[in-house]
Amino acid sequence: MLQFRFLFDEHVSVPAMRELRARGVDAVSVNEVGLPGAEDEALFEWARANAGIIVTRNYQDFAPIVAYANREGTAFPGVLFYAPSIHQADTGAHVRSLERWIVRARESGRNPAAGTFAWVS
Repeated sequence: MLQFRFLFDEHVSVPAMRELRARGVDAVSVNEVGLPGAEDEALFEWARANAGIIVTRNYQDFAPIVAYANREGTAFPGVLFYAPSIHQADTGAHVRSLERWIVRARESGRNPAAGTFAWVS
């Protein structure tokens, strides 16, 4: 079965990350990997080095990083953006939407975010 590792940015619900982890999802927060307050480029590099898909709400900063990586031909596991319609405090919506993304990705047999970004809604 296709497995994923996720790096949760500071802009994403920590309770949701913990609930996903309790359900067997390989997820860590930037705080847990020693990157609290780090520049987004540092998170991107950590995710690349550790085969992690970044989960964030920060489209404004990560979309240009993704575009730059693509121009440079840099491979990376991907960036997932939570849709603004998912309220930060709605832990259940965060959990359900990422679980649906994982199920669809496994059904397709590939990581649809690899080398790009995708929306989780």
